[in-house]
This record gives sequence, C-alpha cells and structure tokens, in this order.
Amino acid sequence: MATQSLSVSVSGSFSLTDSEGNQVFSFAPSFTTLSTTVGSALISTGEILTNGTSDTTINLASHNKDRIYTFIKNVDTDYPVAVKPDGDVIADLKPGECFFSPVHIDGAGDASANLDIDATTAAQKVQYLLCDGPDTGIASDD
Repeated sequence: MATQSLSVSVSGSFSLTDSEGNQVFSFAPSFTTLSTTVGSALISTGEILTNGTSDTTINLASHNKDRIYTFIKNVDTDYPVAVKPDGDVIADLKPGECFFSPVHIDGAGDASANLDIDATTAAQKVQYLLCDGPDTGIASDD
C-alpha cells in the first residue's frame, strides 16, 4: 500500500513603485511545507455560487481544521464577497480579486468545520482550492 504525502510551495513578488519610477516597497514571500496530517492529505477544488441572502458554506469536514492552505477567487464582475472561516470575516474580495492564506478553521474551538462565503447584494461565483497543511497539534489549556 502506498502512502500519500503532500508538499505545498508558494511564492510571490509584490512591489510598489512611485510615479517617478522609484521603488518604494518590495516583498517576495515564499514557503514550502509538508503535510503531517494523519491519514491522507486532501486537496479540494471547485466553484460555488453564493446564495446572496445568507452565507454559502464550503464544507471542510474531511480536511485538517488546524491548517488549510486556502485560495479563494471572486470571479464575479460586479460585486464583492467576504471570506469567513469560523464566522469571522478575514477577507473582502472585490470582483476579480483573490486571497491566499493558511487558515485555522476551528480557531474558536467550537467544532466548526466550515468556510463560509458571504455575498450581500447578489449571487457571486467563487472559485477555490483548499489544501491540508500541517497538523499543528495545538493543545487547549482548558
């Protein structure tokens, strides 16, 4: 029987140049990580249409809630969407914008297993890629 392993590599480059061509800011983050989840590491991709009247849920019951590398893109051309793991807005995406971050889905410790997308004005189309990250093994002090 084969064992599945997962490696995620992410890099990017951001720079800000003023009107005279002077570089004001430059940042080039990158990282690589290996999955340490028990069992199979999961990758999920898809496209959803948000409800427009309430949160639309991407169910993550099979994923590692400690860390999910999350890429969300608002492919709508007219209206923004909010990205809400565990009920807290962490990104407001205007049309065409995207978001990438490692996310702890159950940060409140209330067994949340959802990543919600909220559109307040109309149904928006969102594309996503979710990839299990390392199991942080953070123990609660309760």
